[in-house]
Amino acid sequence: VLSVHPFAGPFLVLMVAWAPTLIASLPGLFMGDTGAQIRQWFNYPNGTSDYLRLLNPNVLLNGHHPVAHTAIIGSCVQLGLSLFNSADAGLAIYTCAQFVITAACMAYSISSLRKLGVSLPVRGVILLFFVFMPMFSNYAALLTKDVLFADAFLVLLVQTVKLVACGLPRRDANAERAGEQRPVLFARHDWLLLALGAMGSTFLRNGGLVFPLAACVIAAAFCAWDAHVAHRAARQTGAAPSGAIPRFRWVGVLAVLALCLASNMYFTKVFMPAHDITPGSKREILSIPFQQTARFVQKHDGLNSGVNPTVKEDGTIVEAPCDGLVTDDERAVIDRVLKYENLGRRYNPDKSDAVKNCFNEYASQEDIKAYFEVWAQMFKKDPECYISALINNYYGYFYPSARDAWVYSTARSAEIMAKPDNLKYFDFHPVDSKVVRWCDHLINLYRVAVQRIPFISLTMSSATYVWIMITVVVYLLRRHSWRGLAIWVPLLGVLAVCLIGPCNGSTYMRYLYPVIACMPFAIGATITRSDLLWS
Repeated sequence: VLSVHPFAGPFLVLMVAWAPTLIASLPGLFMGDTGAQIRQWFNYPNGTSDYLRLLNPNVLLNGHHPVAHTAIIGSCVQLGLSLFNSADAGLAIYTCAQFVITAACMAYSISSLRKLGVSLPVRGVILLFFVFMPMFSNYAALLTKDVLFADAFLVLLVQTVKLVACGLPRRDANAERAGEQRPVLFARHDWLLLALGAMGSTFLRNGGLVFPLAACVIAAAFCAWDAHVAHRAARQTGAAPSGAIPRFRWVGVLAVLALCLASNMYFTKVFMPAHDITPGSKREILSIPFQQTARFVQKHDGLNSGVNPTVKEDGTIVEAPCDGLVTDDERAVIDRVLKYENLGRRYNPDKSDAVKNCFNEYASQEDIKAYFEVWAQMFKKDPECYISALINNYYGYFYPSARDAWVYSTARSAEIMAKPDNLKYFDFHPVDSKVVRWCDHLINLYRVAVQRIPFISLTMSSATYVWIMITVVVYLLRRHSWRGLAIWVPLLGVLAVCLIGPCNGSTYMRYLYPVIACMPFAIGATITRSDLLWS
């Protein structure tokens, strides 16, 4: 199957293997943000519009979530209501489309490994990993922006590897036995896929432009270098360039990048203001300093900090001592940005939402500047406190905690669908049938089994994939494998974004999901075919 039908085979295997999860999840798995995004599209109150400084109070659509993804999922619900008078039908349209796209992207990554000359056993192991690791089928039916972004990011990475490797000789299993070599081909349709992957990565995640920027710059640099080497050799020998490497392929790569840059600039600077779409809050990139401030206040400012106050028998709360490290002026400065009241009580070591949700959207640049001056002063007073807050917020990306949880269940999805905020406007509900219940029961049994098997259960931890990535990167560095190392740069970029995000890796795994989805392909391309990319 993998040799005769390198794309269709894996695609059909994934569709069949994942089908029970799709059936059990119909019309789709809700998570915390799903209802808010749908309500945004229909201009209903949605939580995020309540705190933002809206450009137009009558336009509730905003950039807290990627506007493009909000438009996609909202349009599908709108289509379901128009054609079938059913919001659930719209959810099913979106879920089935995402399900097919996810399976297709993973099958494409496997078929691309064959073009790169990766052996059949390696491709078979990768296919089995996608089939039997329940995360992938679970996320394929999950109504969240992270899944389609991961699909686009995977396609972008595959195209980047092809471009990085296109100047080198390629072998496949049959060609190796015959002693033949030929270059990796980057066909015409690959330009379309490169553009789709780059544009999808740009618009399906806030700040996603950095990923095609990194990928395209890397690919263009190696394309230009390979063309230079080939044509220099041709001039010296008088022969045709080795592999007939296009001399100006790097120009096409930079053209794709220019398309992303221009589109993103137009969308954010022209389209969104013209339609009164409010950008996302700047608080989303300030999780680290906000958590550190909250931790400092909790530790050093008595009752307001929430440090275990003493409660008398009559219910009177005895104020905890204050050590004087927080001055009245500092309280006033912090309050203008973060709302000082109960700041310490809102501190959650694993998740910054409760703290950053009290960010004052009307804070001026002078207020924010003054806040960071106070932040720096507090760091000097107790640097250990800041380090503690940082580690507590992100240790799950490096330590496989027993609290790791990534499964989005149908039971939890039904609870979120039934929340008053959603039921007030839409009739969302899970499909109820005997087949659905049986599929859900079998899938849950399988997931619990995977969670309980020693060592296998580590595949459900963010830390496992982070350490694999670190190990591979160190290995490539030691071997001076610059081509192989270059294609891991976008994955390291995703990890870097996770490490400035709001949640611990043991709280949510979906932030790292794009790395996990891409890692089998990246390992197959850089480790199993070292002769291809190590130069």
